[in-house]
Amino acid sequence: MEKNFKIQYFEKYGGGHLPSKKYLIDILSKLPKNAKVLDVGCGKGTYLKEIHKIRPDLLLHAVDIGDVQEYLADYILFKKSCGDNLPFSDEMFDFVFCLHVLEHVQNPHEFMIEFNRVLKKDGFTYIEMPYYKRAYIPDGNMNFWSDPTHIRPYNHNSVDKLLIENGFETLKIKLWRDWIPIFLGPYLILKRILFNDMDALSTFFANLYGCAIGGLGKKVKNIK
Repeated sequence: MEKNFKIQYFEKYGGGHLPSKKYLIDILSKLPKNAKVLDVGCGKGTYLKEIHKIRPDLLLHAVDIGDVQEYLADYILFKKSCGDNLPFSDEMFDFVFCLHVLEHVQNPHEFMIEFNRVLKKDGFTYIEMPYYKRAYIPDGNMNFWSDPTHIRPYNHNSVDKLLIENGFETLKIKLWRDWIPIFLGPYLILKRILFNDMDALSTFFANLYGCAIGGLGKKVKNIK
C-alpha cells in the first residue's frame, strides 16, 4: 500500500502545480520572524521548499499519511500523521495550510478542529480544494470523479461554513484558474476531436469554470 501511495501521488502527479502558489507564498513571506508553519498533506514539500528560499528563518513542519521523508529537505520537520490527529501541542503554529486534502476525507470538520487547536491565538489557516463545477465537466483527468479517492467538491458557501463553524473568521475566498489552458482552448478542443484526448477538454473546462477554491481564515476562538 505504501508503494502504491508513492507511485500514485508523487511519481504520477509530480508534487503538483497550483495556480494559487504565488498567493500562498506571498502570505507566508509576510509572517513574523521565526514563525512556525505547518503543511498538512505536504507531499514532496514543494511549497515549503519555495518558502524556505525567501524566508529561511521560518520553522517549517509537515505531516502526511505517506512516508515522504525521502522527498523532503532537512530543514522540514516531518511527522507521519493524518490531519485529524496532529502530533503537536496546542497553540504551537502561526500558520497552517492544507492543499487538496479535504476533498479526500470523510469528516473535514475533524481536520479543521485540529487546525484550530494547534494554531496560536490570531493564527491563520489556508485551505484549498477542487471547485464543485469540476464534477460536471467532460470526463478526463480534471473531472472531479476521475480520482476514486475524492469524496466531495467545494463551493464558496461550503468553504465559508467550514471556516466559520470551526472557530475561524473568513478573510478571503478565492476561485482559482490556470489561464494558459483557457487561452489554449481551441487547440485543446482540436486535440480532443483529432486525437481523442480525453484530458484535453477536461483541462480546458476545469480552468474555464474554476479548477480550485481556497479559503483564508483567522482563528478567532478555540474549538473544543
